[in-house]
Amino acid sequence: GDSAGNGNELTQLLKAVGGLWQSGVLINWEKFYEGEERKRISLPTYAFERIRHWVDPVAMVADGGRAVASTSIEAPVPNSGDADLTPKEALIAQIKHLLEESSGLELAEASNEETFLEMGLDSLFLTQVATSLSKKFGVKISFRQLNEELPNLDKLADHILPHWKTGATGIPAGDAITDNKHASSTAKDGGVPANALEDAPELKKAFGAQARISKEKVDDMTPQQRAWFDAFVQRYTAKTAKSKAFTQENRKPMADPRVVTGFKPQTKELIYQVVVDKSTGCHLLDIDGNEYVDILSGFGSSMFGYMPDFIKEAVHKQVDTSVEIGPMHPLAAEVSKLLCELTGAERAAVCNTGSEAVLGAMRMARTVTGRSLIISFSGSYHGINDEVIIRGSKSKKSYPGAPGIMPEAVQNMLVLDYGTPESLEIIKQRCHEAAAVLVEPVQSRRMEFRPVDFLRELRRITKEHGTALIFDEVITGFRTHQNGTQGLFGIQADIGTYGKVIGGGMPVGAMIGKSEWMDALDGGHWRYGDDSVPPAGVTYFAGTFVRHPLTMAAMKASLVYMKNEGPALQERLNTVTEGMVARVNGLFDKYQLPYRWVNFGSAFKTKYDESVNYTELFFMLMRYHGVHVLDFPHFITTAHTAADIEHIIAAVEKTCKELRESGFMPERTYPIPYVNSVLNGHARKLSERVIKASEPPVPHARLGRTPKGDPAWFVPDPQRAGRYLMITNEADI
Repeated sequence: GDSAGNGNELTQLLKAVGGLWQSGVLINWEKFYEGEERKRISLPTYAFERIRHWVDPVAMVADGGRAVASTSIEAPVPNSGDADLTPKEALIAQIKHLLEESSGLELAEASNEETFLEMGLDSLFLTQVATSLSKKFGVKISFRQLNEELPNLDKLADHILPHWKTGATGIPAGDAITDNKHASSTAKDGGVPANALEDAPELKKAFGAQARISKEKVDDMTPQQRAWFDAFVQRYTAKTAKSKAFTQENRKPMADPRVVTGFKPQTKELIYQVVVDKSTGCHLLDIDGNEYVDILSGFGSSMFGYMPDFIKEAVHKQVDTSVEIGPMHPLAAEVSKLLCELTGAERAAVCNTGSEAVLGAMRMARTVTGRSLIISFSGSYHGINDEVIIRGSKSKKSYPGAPGIMPEAVQNMLVLDYGTPESLEIIKQRCHEAAAVLVEPVQSRRMEFRPVDFLRELRRITKEHGTALIFDEVITGFRTHQNGTQGLFGIQADIGTYGKVIGGGMPVGAMIGKSEWMDALDGGHWRYGDDSVPPAGVTYFAGTFVRHPLTMAAMKASLVYMKNEGPALQERLNTVTEGMVARVNGLFDKYQLPYRWVNFGSAFKTKYDESVNYTELFFMLMRYHGVHVLDFPHFITTAHTAADIEHIIAAVEKTCKELRESGFMPERTYPIPYVNSVLNGHARKLSERVIKASEPPVPHARLGRTPKGDPAWFVPDPQRAGRYLMITNEADI
């Protein structure tokens, strides 16, 4: 009770209990408050549901007892953690809380002996969190320690505990202390919990060219695997000896992330790129004299092969004429008109890179709307600017995606799951405060997923709220359709960003869009000889090498070529790529290997089962057999002949045979991804299945993601409340 007579005692009791809680002691709050008649009230089921929840007035009672609010409420969820915590257990709880907050993963069921890598925390994340751990607990902790001597919660806690002042940092209530994460909070839209579909752990990959490095030393090869691998190392390094020697000789002066990407102690002897001496069309010649058919294709920047005659002639002509930096060049106007003509945009601006184009688009949106928030989606790649190198989390808080990026840099970003109804609901709630929704319509790392209905609804919502819809098509633009996905899907964005293929091999970026947004770069239209002035407010956007004459010459040649060829250019490439992808997937099935090629037009990607070790051997073997490829998106160009396609397929078959004989690969295939294809202006399948957000395979199924980021349908698990099962084939249905 809390009558007047014992008010001071209650205060002292509460202070004592508070002190125990701060010291890490787990309090059984149910027992503590069991004599009271408090009631729970429903609160928002996700962080940005903008609904006021007022506390009801206290009901008047005549008997002097405690008043009870009249709200009808669910029963409280039992507290699962009633036992007192030891100092080490309290410390581990705090460490877990920090890791959960930083990663967005739920680690409640992770064991203290499980390594951080096994929890799904990759080396990139550990690099970042090492600093956070050091700051929070006052003990210097390095990335190397988290990889080697402190690889799990148990050993990390032992390291921190002697230096940790118990009670210095309290554990947030309701999180590390109470295990109420699975409380059933019901959303307002139909009674479905907003968090009912548990996110599959998002695959945390390094952004773009960021080095992907693993330092974990594990001798996990069987005798059969070791014998095959050692023999392959000898073959590969003998064939590319000069490239390996070049890499070692220049490692110290050259700081290049791509040279070390994919590093693992077990395969370090193969971690180097082939060094190319010459190229023509889609063929590369390395310094060892080996010839390759290239399907990396300049990371998508090459759609016509390397320096085709029409590009070479245009660049040579400009070199002979002039290469001045600073003055306006006539070609700048010509390429702007061509961009507008091909895309249907009102205005266009050029810059140096796709990253600059995205940066400019975001600035324009914020300038015009006066708002700060930018909404983006997990799995998208938007370049190297700080704000877009970002990780989302279940709490909808954004975190930097790489070391060196300050948390403050991503405070105005909201990262949501791509293509889900839940994301649309959140966007509806927050769109009025968003300057832009930034979207990669078909994600270059997830080409099989094309949520057209989602994009159409996104267009409707953003238009209703005066929010800019930005389509980032730096990678896919002009490759599948002359007007990119805007033309392919029939959805017009406010701003589009482009690059890659439009430069004809030269560095370039471009922004195109409606005047109301593009005017933020120069103030808009005005005339000489009257009293007109630039009508719009402007942002800052500039660069020394913007509109470089050589780039403009190559860009004009590329755009004119695409204009003259018409849509048939992209359609031919799309057809060739689809046929090749289908044949290669047949080989993966034949040899029962956990790989799959998926494509969007002439862009395609090697997908693989990431639970399988040494899947990188596929790329190494492909290079050994004469196909230049890395674990990035791949591309077919107009320079690829029928003979080149046959060479690629033959190399895949040789690779499949070796992988099957090596003993590394389990005998299972990678599931055929769902595909929603709208190529060539009409819907058709690129693989065996089609997924549409509006057409669940069974009633009440919900669209979600697998651990590898692929779209899938989920249904409630009848055996485990709050958990979901994935539908994997027709038999499941």
